[in-house]
Amino acid sequence: PPPRPPPPARPPPRPPPPPMGAVTIELPAGLVDPGESPEAAALRELKEETGYTGSSACVSGQLAMSPGLTDEAVALVVVEVDLDSPANRVPEQALDESEFIRVNRVPVKALLPTLRELERDGCVPFTGLYTLAVGLQLGASGLADASAALST
Repeated sequence: PPPRPPPPARPPPRPPPPPMGAVTIELPAGLVDPGESPEAAALRELKEETGYTGSSACVSGQLAMSPGLTDEAVALVVVEVDLDSPANRVPEQALDESEFIRVNRVPVKALLPTLRELERDGCVPFTGLYTLAVGLQLGASGLADASAALST
């Protein structure tokens, strides 16, 4: 008899729903591996999650995430990315099997309006990203426009 055809490939299992129950809009981030500096972790996560390479411009000290609920702390690393660099012309992500990340490049001036639009579509922005967007808006327009920066 002729050989049997291989069984149909199974689709990969669907990822579990995120804890938020919605698509989240985030900055590149991750855990610092043992023996790794926050700067090295930030550059590694940037490359893995976005495909871009960069250099560390500065790093914060320890920052509390939600001190009334958890002892989780983070470091904020500001990274410079040269989009004209040959390494960044065609970025390729290196995601773990459990990661599903779509990269969105947004002009700085459009960050807050873009986040608001994504919110209307049911997405949930990461606090740090939203705070950055509001801070940029306030820096551009001044505190007199604070209510406009925070209203949706």
